[in-house]
Amino acid sequence: MSEPREGVKGDGEEGLGPLLARALTSQAVAYYEALAERMGLNATDLRSLELLNAETNVTPGRLAELTGLTSGAVTGVLDRLEEAGFVQREPDPTDRRRILVRLIPDRARELATTLQPLARATDTLLTRYAPAERAAIADYLQRAAGAVEAETARLRVAARGGFIGETYVAPLGRATRGRLVFDSGAPRVSMNVAPFGPSASARIIMETSASRLSFKGPTPVDELVHGTFEGPLPDMRANDGEVTVRYRRTPFASRGAHLALNPTIPWTVELSGGITDLTGSLGGVAFAGLELRGGTNHLKLELPAPAGTVPIRISGVASSIALKRPPGVPVMLRVKGGISHLRLDAERHSSVSGERRFASEGFGSALDRYEVEVLDGASDIKIGTR
Repeated sequence: MSEPREGVKGDGEEGLGPLLARALTSQAVAYYEALAERMGLNATDLRSLELLNAETNVTPGRLAELTGLTSGAVTGVLDRLEEAGFVQREPDPTDRRRILVRLIPDRARELATTLQPLARATDTLLTRYAPAERAAIADYLQRAAGAVEAETARLRVAARGGFIGETYVAPLGRATRGRLVFDSGAPRVSMNVAPFGPSASARIIMETSASRLSFKGPTPVDELVHGTFEGPLPDMRANDGEVTVRYRRTPFASRGAHLALNPTIPWTVELSGGITDLTGSLGGVAFAGLELRGGTNHLKLELPAPAGTVPIRISGVASSIALKRPPGVPVMLRVKGGISHLRLDAERHSSVSGERRFASEGFGSALDRYEVEVLDGASDIKIGTR
């Protein structure tokens, strides 16, 4: 196969790629519209029908993935196709919780019959070419289809968010507040212990796989969230400022997420399921609060300047917690459940038991400040300034 050449054209000729793209795209759209009208459907319903015909055991969720439609839009498509007698929805015999979409055999044959004239016409055209030429045409069309698929994915992501490979991007849209809901899905085993005597209890957390989340500061102003991932991809969705990241609870599959958040709207962050490492910088982000449930091995965050009182609440045992805030920002720390080593600015404590409260200078009168709660014990806590 020869190497690709830029601008494949002769004197006075239009580039072959743009010519084919324009001709095939416009004619394909016109063909789909005419075919859909012939079958009493719209173009979206016809495309969905073709996808259902090409793949077996399709669920409504799978059809949403294939078409790029929302779940609500897919429901509308299936309602129309079912009413027209093309499909029926029925429980999966192997899993009654799932719904499968089945084509009605007679209507599937009708679709195939309607498509046959174009298939015969294109087959006839190919007989004019030698085998090597047909192979080149097939190669080009396969690559062109891949290019169209990639560009379609990019346009959809730019419009409403989604994955491109291992990267997730969502546009800001009209969101005025941000809420990140992160479920690590990490398999964890805990044991109760009493590290400082009977009055101070804690838990040891053992993980069968690592789960990591790191913050990478702000996104460009037109993006709501930008994420890259390692290991299994989560189910990630963004809607009106709310971003959900949910991992399946899969043993022995470590996972890592790296997220940047929009800098123009305030964000609250909620993490559940526990996490091995929570790290990174929220500098440049309008950070409005964090709640971590399920504990963590290592939490190390750089915090931005707060607006008002910003709460940070950590439940579940933590091995180490390190928070850095801008100079001059007051902070209050409330601990419960036993702390081996604690450092708040220049103040140091060891073997802290029971419920205690510590505050930096000026906390009581400050308008912009942090309130940190560690509710189930920790080995080491350090809170200082950058």
